[in-house]
Amino acid sequence: MTVTDSAGRELIFESAPHRIATVIPGDMEIIYALGGELAARPQSSGEVRPPEAESLDVIGHPHDINFEILASLGVDLFIGHSRVNMKDIETLEALGINVLLSHGDSFEDIIGLINLYGRILDKGSEAEQLIHEIENEINALIGNQPEQPMKTLILFGTVDETMAALPQSLVGSLFELVGTENVASGLPRLDRYPTYAQLSLERVLEANPDVIYFMAHGDPQAVLDNFQSEMSKNPAWNNLTAVKNDNLIILPHSLFGTNPGPRIVESLQYLSESLESITIE
Repeated sequence: MTVTDSAGRELIFESAPHRIATVIPGDMEIIYALGGELAARPQSSGEVRPPEAESLDVIGHPHDINFEILASLGVDLFIGHSRVNMKDIETLEALGINVLLSHGDSFEDIIGLINLYGRILDKGSEAEQLIHEIENEINALIGNQPEQPMKTLILFGTVDETMAALPQSLVGSLFELVGTENVASGLPRLDRYPTYAQLSLERVLEANPDVIYFMAHGDPQAVLDNFQSEMSKNPAWNNLTAVKNDNLIILPHSLFGTNPGPRIVESLQYLSESLESITIE
């Protein structure tokens, strides 16, 4: 069987892999949701999903892989990130490990990964059933779109840098599914992060978003506080609809910071409920 991964690389599988390791939590959840299992899992700062994977050996994250553990476990398939782990292919293949690179930048990407792992694991019927369930739940969630889309700004950052999520990003695509207007749409993409744009205060003030959502590395509240402190230096910031109505919301990293895998339904449910709770005066 020949498959193509998210980096456009062709991989040949003579049979389903038996010893799989990944550094991507969302991919781990997809594999378990299909009835598969792993030999080693990603490093996690929070709850491990699914719980039965918690006792597995930990091999790090995309930027820091423990190759010694991979070699000692006899892993035959490593799943990494297409924008980070290309440089690690030669090392992994020298250990006799097949390498698949993935990314989940949109709802379509996640559905594609479910299909891909269904093929690789010889669990095509399970993949079809999972996709059917996800699509049915999402269609129910997005069935009633508002006549007037709420204007949203989705920010991702650290205490030192803040970027705006474009519609092409995973979180941006989820907001589009629930019928919001992304005020960052059309901004130039960043070279390092092609689904994000440099934040433009001028664009924010002109668009006047109804609500601003935040994702962050590290302490999200510290990032939000720092962002507000910087923006408040411009008096016009306090006239924004989102600021006047205190519509500044922190998104949970587990559902929006990375590919949520099958839990994409939970991500959309969170957004729907959040948007319904917003008041604008």
